[in-house]
Amino acid sequence: MKDLFSTQLIETLQHESPFFLISHEKVLSQFKTYQEHFPGAAIHYAMKANSEKEVLWALYEAGSSFEVASVYELEALIAISVPADRINYGTSVKPVSHIKKFFEYGVKRFAFDSLSELEKIAAVAPGAEVYIRIAVDDTGSVYKFSEKFGTNKENTLPWLQRARDLGLIPCGISFHVGSQATNPLAWAAGVASMHDIFAQLHSAGLGLEILNIGGGFPCAYASTENPLSLAEIAEPLHAELEKMTYKPQIVLEPGRGLIAESSILVTKVIARVERGASTWLFLDAGVYNALFEALAYQGSTRYRVTMLRPSYSGGVSLFALAGPTGDSADVITREASLPHDVDVGDSLVFHDVGAYSMVVSSTFNGFPRPSVHVM
Repeated sequence: MKDLFSTQLIETLQHESPFFLISHEKVLSQFKTYQEHFPGAAIHYAMKANSEKEVLWALYEAGSSFEVASVYELEALIAISVPADRINYGTSVKPVSHIKKFFEYGVKRFAFDSLSELEKIAAVAPGAEVYIRIAVDDTGSVYKFSEKFGTNKENTLPWLQRARDLGLIPCGISFHVGSQATNPLAWAAGVASMHDIFAQLHSAGLGLEILNIGGGFPCAYASTENPLSLAEIAEPLHAELEKMTYKPQIVLEPGRGLIAESSILVTKVIARVERGASTWLFLDAGVYNALFEALAYQGSTRYRVTMLRPSYSGGVSLFALAGPTGDSADVITREASLPHDVDVGDSLVFHDVGAYSMVVSSTFNGFPRPSVHVM
């Protein structure tokens, strides 16, 4: 694909720094790529990754459904008239009041991973469809999910039978291999671990509709050592799915992998300081108001960064990049390779920032969130 964020384009923009820029074209092309690699699968975009109205609308018009985690996200979809049958309430632990509002809107499908959650759903969403979230091996993923979410697969049959006894409709199984997964076989291994369960359920008269393989599809950040392609993930996954004697509808919940590459962040250097053995560039955006995932959590994300103007000196150096706040943790990276002559007033561009940047930005120290613009 052509360079969607060319220097010439960015230089023509009159937006005040810092600002995010989203490519509508990239959002749609990534969605199409998922459709091509997972034909026949139902794609439910995990809107927690980026819930900008323009992103949601573009994906809805392209045919996407949505994986939703709160009534607040639901309200964003209602605002653009997304019908209830395109929405799954996918988080497995939910407030009763939220379950009720989803059900009142017409959402029929709810995730669970405990008996107490089943009872909550049955109480306020009678007759709803439910799918059980199973914990699978998330070794090799940057962000682990199995500690907080998912039950042991041995609970699948008795808990789905309990769902039926409560007047609910057991409809499927889900799993999630963790966010920013690095093992191309993780999804296939998750499916392989479900073969015996589906056979057991079928024998018990519980023929399930869906197998939800979650998200975790990675983005090739600067910090990613061995980037995975969708083809590397899809090929072994499809081979494993072919082994299933019972063929449920496959559901995907891509978030980061679908939206990360759609956006950039344009910032400005506000100070250049020589401190010890390092040269520090202080920017008008940092980890609190723009780049939360650059913080060292499980595995910090390092974004590709470039200088907007051409260099006049030639050669590059390593710089430490920091945000504008008074907090010592507001450090984006200590290893940014940039031209020697980068200085105060220069604009820097952070690439692949479409996921988990806009949605978790804050106004710490009073610094505003960057504005968001769509190409």
